[in-house]
Amino acid sequence: MVIALVGFYSATFYQSIIPYAPLIDLIIVGLISGLILLVSILIHELAHSIVAQRYGLKVEEIELYLFGGVSKIGEEPKTPKSEMIISIVGPLSSLLIGMGFMLITFLPIYIHPILWVTLLYSGISNIGLSIFNLIPAFPIDGGRVLRAYLWKRRNNLLSATKSASKVGTFVGYGFMAYGFFQMFTTGIFSGLWLIIMGNFLTSAARHSYHQTRNEVVLSKINVKDMLNVPDLAIPYNTPIDIALRDYFFPYRKSYFPVNHGYDIVGIIHIQDIKKIRNWQRSEIIIGKLMKRITEFPSIDEKQSGKIALEKLSEINEGPLLLVVKDSETNNFMGFLGKSDVISSLEFWSLHMLNTDSKVKKIKLFV
Repeated sequence: MVIALVGFYSATFYQSIIPYAPLIDLIIVGLISGLILLVSILIHELAHSIVAQRYGLKVEEIELYLFGGVSKIGEEPKTPKSEMIISIVGPLSSLLIGMGFMLITFLPIYIHPILWVTLLYSGISNIGLSIFNLIPAFPIDGGRVLRAYLWKRRNNLLSATKSASKVGTFVGYGFMAYGFFQMFTTGIFSGLWLIIMGNFLTSAARHSYHQTRNEVVLSKINVKDMLNVPDLAIPYNTPIDIALRDYFFPYRKSYFPVNHGYDIVGIIHIQDIKKIRNWQRSEIIIGKLMKRITEFPSIDEKQSGKIALEKLSEINEGPLLLVVKDSETNNFMGFLGKSDVISSLEFWSLHMLNTDSKVKKIKLFV
């Protein structure tokens, strides 16, 4: 969307300089300007990604969307300094690209009008992109710089994120208010564009805060505090039709552990049973259909909920479960699924909120 707008406005800019320019010239200016901005956005995001990797962060992908692009970094920066540097290199790269294009237009050499306008407008666009990204509206770059500053001062990532997201929400609402004003003064299109942008900023600020809060909470919870210890298991030699009658239908669960004697040896999932024809279900036992414990990814009880969620996200086929093992004996302790992580996250978020409220009350009375 941004690239299309830049292409349109660059062609309009060219027409304002050369009023009777042929249509083909306008199309060429628009296409080249749009492509240059696309490459510039990719360089901007690559700068973020390269520096993030130098600080040991995992970059999943670079994604282009309605308002430009984003580097999907798999985790939060580990220090305020790394956050600051990762955030600032993107706008800095856009600024340098813009200044480079502008400098070329001022050289004492002949440049074809189409190329001159394209370079000039691309320079203006990149400098504008740099300035926009430095607006302190979290989660864009300027907002992340603000968060890094607050994080350094308070030594609290969650508190810094909350404040930065509030500023981002306020800026978003400001964009929307100004957009409504413009709709009644300069035109519907420009006003609508600002309203869409403001709505994007407010929703992104809220989402980013909740994401950071979840990461902080999960990093403080051990897997041991979240695991699901099975209280009911299906015996290894149980026929499938009996398992359905006595376990799946009464308890309405999608999976059950399978025990052989006193040991949990596998898991049987309802999706596996669905693959078996009705007339075969009395002939096949659960033990022959189950997925063995050794086939599931495992996790140590002392690892954090954050690591557990990352491991669960890497599982491509169901059931989405981790086998939790004792850190000393390596024995089976239980299972951990996404539902267990989510319910634990909700509980611990509430617990931390109550704790913070009590601390604030104590500070008021001291």
